[in-house]
Formats: sequence, C-alpha cells, structure tokens
Amino acid sequence: MNALSRTATPDLAYQLALQVIFLRSWPTPDGGGLSRGFGPAEPALTTAWTRLGLDYSIGQGTPRGAQTRRLYGDADHSLAVLINEVASVKEPIGLFDACLDRYSSRLGSGGDYYTSRPLARLMAGLAAPRIGERVLDPVCGSGRLLIAAEQWAREPGSAAAQLHLHGRDIRPEARRVAAMNLLLNGLRHDLGDTAIDSLRAGPTQLSADVVLANPPLNTKDWGNQELGGDSRWSLGPPPKGNANFAWIQHALNELSSHGRAVVMLPDSATRRPNAQEWDIRRRLVERDLLAGVVSLPPRLFPHTRTGTTLWLLAKDKSATPSWGRNSRVGEVLFVDARQLSDRTGHGGYRFVDEEIDQICGAFASWRGIPAIQGDRMAKDVSWRCSASRDGIAQRDFDLGPGSYVRPVSADVDAPVSEEHPGHPMNVLYECFDHAVTISQQLRHVLGEEPTENTGR
Repeated sequence: MNALSRTATPDLAYQLALQVIFLRSWPTPDGGGLSRGFGPAEPALTTAWTRLGLDYSIGQGTPRGAQTRRLYGDADHSLAVLINEVASVKEPIGLFDACLDRYSSRLGSGGDYYTSRPLARLMAGLAAPRIGERVLDPVCGSGRLLIAAEQWAREPGSAAAQLHLHGRDIRPEARRVAAMNLLLNGLRHDLGDTAIDSLRAGPTQLSADVVLANPPLNTKDWGNQELGGDSRWSLGPPPKGNANFAWIQHALNELSSHGRAVVMLPDSATRRPNAQEWDIRRRLVERDLLAGVVSLPPRLFPHTRTGTTLWLLAKDKSATPSWGRNSRVGEVLFVDARQLSDRTGHGGYRFVDEEIDQICGAFASWRGIPAIQGDRMAKDVSWRCSASRDGIAQRDFDLGPGSYVRPVSADVDAPVSEEHPGHPMNVLYECFDHAVTISQQLRHVLGEEPTENTGR
C-alpha cells in the first residue's frame, strides 16, 4: 500500500485498494481472476470492476467500460503486489474496514474523512431507529452511519434487513465506497442517481424517520448566496461564514412529523455569540425541536483539534411510539461525555462499547424506550442533566453541556490525573504532536519522503 501511494496519488491508491478488497470479498468469479499473477494488474482490475457494474448502478460509469487508471511501471507493479497480498487474506471484509480507518487517520482533513465505527454506533444509538423506519444520511461518506443504524435496529439472530437506507454524498468516490461497504454488509440501499451536494440540491422529500449526519465542520463555501431565501431556513438564515446551522435545518426539513435526527457540529456552535446562530438556537429550544446535546471527548479525530458535539433533534417529544413512553416536551437532556473517561493517549480518544452503552442508555431511559444495545446503565449520573426551556433561556440559550452538567471536581478539589487531557504533560504532548504534523507537511511540500507518525 505504501509503495502504491508513492507512485499514485494517495486518494487513488486507497480507492484501488478498496476496490481490490471488495472484489476479493464479493462472491463473484471476477474477484478470483485478480490473483492469476500474469500480465499488467491495471487491466485485470479494470476488467473485473467493469464486469461487476457497481459504478454503473450508482450513476458513475457506463456498462461498457471504466475510467482508465493510467498506472504504469512501479505503480502497476505495486498494484499487482497488493492484489496478491489481498488474495492471501482469509477475511478480507475486515480488511476493508481497516483500510477505511487508515485512510481517515492518514489523509483525513476537513470534511474528507470517514466516520469511525464507534462514533457511528453512538450516533445510531442516540437516534435508536426502529424496525421498518426510513433512515437518511445526506453526507453518507463510507456508509457507516447507515450500517450502524441497521445493526442497532436489527433483531438478534435476524438476517433480514430491518430499515430502509438512503444516502447522498457530493463525492463520487465516497458514493463508490458507500456502495461497496453496504453491499459487503448485505444491505440494500438507495444512494440516489448521482453525486449531489445535499444543501444545494434541497430536501429529498423522503420524509425520513431518522436522519444521521456527520457533515464537514464550519464549511464556508456552502451556497449561502444562491440559498439565501430557501424555505428550509424557518429558524432563521444560517450565517454566511459556516454551514453548521444550515445542516441542522436541512436535517429537520428531511424529517417526518415524528422523526428524529442526530447531527454532529463543532462545539463552538453551542455558544458562539453570532446573532444569527443565537436566534437559531433560541428558536430550536422555544419550538421544542432540540432533544439533547452530547459533548464529545477531545482529540476524537486525528486530523483536527476542533471540539465536537452531537445534537439530537426531534419533531415530537410527546409520549408516542416513535419517541417513547416518557413525554419530554419542553426538556433537553445534556450529556458531557468528556467526563466518562480519562483515556487519552498519543493516538487520541477512542470510545469503547461500555461508554457508548452508557450514553445511549441514558437517552433511552430518559425517553422511555428499551435500551436495545446492552444494559449497562451507570449509577453515576453526574455527567448528564435534564434542563427545562426556562432553565435554558436563563442561560441565554447556551447549549453547551458543560453549562448544565456539574463537573466531577466541583465538590472535591482532587489533583488532575496524568491521564487527564488537561494535565500539563498531556498538553505538552499535544504541542509535540502539532509540531510533528507541521514538520511532515513541510517535508511533503519540499518533496521529501515523510516518516510514519505512530502517534496519529
């Protein structure tokens, strides 16, 4: 893989690797034809991929051919080595997931990364999709949020699909990855006719029961000029400088009258003093469209230090089958997941199943629905708090969980653990990591061979 990356663009190298892994995993004779070991590797891969017809099925190719990769010399030799290596792997499906993670870890930047499996499971668990519901991801990337939703809703022991899965994405390469990933997981899906920008294209009119979205953070060029008078902005026009609240209102417009959504936003969106954002936050609360906010741990993504939060939206929080037994009209549940664990290290933070179960279990209990995944409810409730609309208004519509959840150290002035992200030693490590990143970028600009950073 490293050799292929050096002789082709990194994004192309990962696309080729994922295609090879998919062909070896998919139960067709085309995959076996890749490991014969004769002739150039590129034509063999192109022929097998064209016969499969996956690109044509999602509007990215023609039934008679595939885009020429134009790999020669060392690149084609590296591709042949990759094909033979993948052919020897006993469980290539797991290799596909590992390749997605490695792509995000090494090349992720801005909105160009794939949602991790733990984060996808957490977001799906907060929405708690039910059998037969329609689920939409308007920025589906690798399709992991859709897969996680299906896994959350599926009855134990059942192999039949439980949800209607719909995805959209602006990048043709991401749609190809999503199609491969969904097929490898045995899931039928609708990825639309072609790649689209969901904000500019407008609502799908799907009337989804659940929307899951991990959009690019703080996007500046989001179409503000042409979308200035869009009917979706019923809570107020989003700021020109970022698309964060455009995504919130887009998700709400995609929902049915009883739908729920989970959208990831930067932490700054919970309290930024921008007047337009403040108005939207206020109307979200006053119109009772906000159900919960979860502060995520720092260093969750290897390519950015930006703090993030998950926003749980709901069109109807009364006691209904789609919401739960407990009416939460006029209430919002705040969760500070930063307090759940002090586990950080050189590679950043990684959620474990127990933490995910605790967060999702807290929301399930609050709503009055069964905790489908696991039954590990923590006795410690210090990291969550339910607040009323009046209480939120008194805090000037600050939606940061830290403003409502009492810090663990509020009563006892305990020393900061060396494992805590705020410990001086860890702050220093973060500075070291940042310096290494800058050094690598400089080497890349100068055309020098970068070294592997095991801390990312």
